[in-house]
Amino acid sequence: MKKKLLVGIISILLVLGVTVFSVKSLPKNSEVTAESISLDHTITVSGSGTVSVVPDVAKLNFGISVRKKTASEAMNALSEKASNVIATLTNTGVKKEDIKTTSINLRPVYQWDKDSRKNVLVGYEASESFTVNSSIKKAGNLLSLAVNSGANKVYGISFDVSKKDTLQNEAITKAMENAKKKAEASLKNTNYKITGIKTISIQSHNYYPVIYRDLAGKSVEGNVNVPVEGGSLTIKADVQVIFTFD
Repeated sequence: MKKKLLVGIISILLVLGVTVFSVKSLPKNSEVTAESISLDHTITVSGSGTVSVVPDVAKLNFGISVRKKTASEAMNALSEKASNVIATLTNTGVKKEDIKTTSINLRPVYQWDKDSRKNVLVGYEASESFTVNSSIKKAGNLLSLAVNSGANKVYGISFDVSKKDTLQNEAITKAMENAKKKAEASLKNTNYKITGIKTISIQSHNYYPVIYRDLAGKSVEGNVNVPVEGGSLTIKADVQVIFTFD
């Protein structure tokens, strides 16, 4: 009887020993894995910010176009007119680095001949386009001088600002403030508060008012008196922010 009791106790101890051993053999990182789960709540919000300023830089866009019987005559005539326009502008104080050639083209010109019923080559057209940077105050006068000295196409005037990067950063700051206000408003009357930022996505936009669209690509002749007003320029930034809250 005692022998059977002893065998029973030993069997129980063996079972307990295996059980204890099995518990100790469980992966230690099972508890770490549970603690590593992020408990942060997130909210995704879009925000926008704008900055309106008066432009201080004007970009004049104009060109020269000539037609001659031969290609060489057309290019020579174009070179003469272009040199005259550039000399006129530089003599008024425009720096050479502010005058940029944007394109030069030479193309054959054909005309329909009703007798032969064919397109007949009648000459060549050479053209050159320019962009000139200037102040808003001088823009109208410079465009008039360019036309009077040989430019016969006006493509318009666009406006810019000299400290655009600073203004873009200001617009981004306003967009972030706008996004945060929206996030805080969504959590109003709750026990939650914004605790941080998880991600930020930024998109900037620039808007440039352009005038003289009605003259774009058209020929102009004679004296041109061009009053220029820069108006206002708006720089906009959009952001998408993922805030954390708890």
